[in-house]
Amino acid sequence: MARVFLKRTLSGFVPVDEDGAEDARKFTVGQIYRAEIVKPRSYQHHKLIMALLTLTYQNLPERLGNRWPSFDHFRKAIAVEAGHCEELVSSQGEVYRIPGSLSFDSLDELAFTKVSAGMMTICAQILDMSEPELAGEVSRYADDRYGREVAAVARC
Repeated sequence: MARVFLKRTLSGFVPVDEDGAEDARKFTVGQIYRAEIVKPRSYQHHKLIMALLTLTYQNLPERLGNRWPSFDHFRKAIAVEAGHCEELVSSQGEVYRIPGSLSFDSLDELAFTKVSAGMMTICAQILDMSEPELAGEVSRYADDRYGREVAAVARC
């Protein structure tokens, strides 16, 4: 199985690099192939969400300071609250919500955008800020920590 990155043009999908073009030449013209088209995740977007979660965790209000013993627990709790989870029913009928992964292969960019919007809303509520105000703070934090290309994603 080949993994090829494609660009949508007016005439259809075309490989974005020479490796992809080489892989595409191996397929016989006229044959039918099955493909799954997924918009790959933006690394800058991923870093921006991690900046949001880190900044929120570092500035938790005192009333919530002891609720999560680690950043990892906090990140998972926010994922569940944002609806990025699956439900597991125990043999006794108890329902557990298991946080979903934020890894690159677990979500495409479209799904990640929806999850990150939910996380932004929750973090703004935790910090008692408006979402635009928090987005500005996250953008500045990401700019300082990761560089301007991440902060530019925040402004989009």
